[in-house]
Amino acid sequence: MTGEELLDGSVPVDDFITWSEWALMRVGFRPSNTLALVGVCRDELMADFDDSVEAVWGKPFDVGALAGMVLVGSTGLRAALSHVPGEDGRHRFVAFCFPHIGVDEDGTIGRVQRRGMSRETTACGALAGFRTELESGQRDFVLDTDDVEQSLLRMRLAPLVPPGTVPTLLELTDLTRHCAVEDVRRFVDLARDHEPVDVASISGIVVHRPDGVDHVVAVEADVVIDGVVIPLPH
Repeated sequence: MTGEELLDGSVPVDDFITWSEWALMRVGFRPSNTLALVGVCRDELMADFDDSVEAVWGKPFDVGALAGMVLVGSTGLRAALSHVPGEDGRHRFVAFCFPHIGVDEDGTIGRVQRRGMSRETTACGALAGFRTELESGQRDFVLDTDDVEQSLLRMRLAPLVPPGTVPTLLELTDLTRHCAVEDVRRFVDLARDHEPVDVASISGIVVHRPDGVDHVVAVEADVVIDGVVIPLPH
């Protein structure tokens, strides 16, 4: 896939976050009764995404780690649950799970020109590094206490990569997205106990374009209320 193909049908981040408010109001989610969970990479390039979410949904609870992996576990989600408004006896989360990738002026996927730097760098660097390890034949990963988040990333993703294959960076990015959504849902279920918790899961990939205007692609969105999954049109 080329960068142009990746961006086909993409939407600017600000427009997308505005859409999320409109779509979720239809199922009872409002900024006044909902806590946003944001699972994005620690990369400074993602600061604008955080700002866009905050502008609509208020200050979010950060659940993201390197590459946008969600590593906070049930303890982190239990803490978030204690912060959720409950004006009508229900608790509502909207989880934004968005790993990221760059596209440079030549349309090369995985490259980005950062402010003040004379050369391009990778985005996402954590996933690019993991991919390089897969290319070298590494498969058995263990916890490294000097590199906790990256080692947990390896341990979470490696079992999902078929033996003898090396996914593209875009494929790894999408795999990370799926894992993040799955992990948020699992941690919420572990944290909720018997409390009614409605969860909107909105995921996709943030693409850093050469013009500096971030877009989102590959969006999936749904809400789970009392065990019923409601797709959100987008």
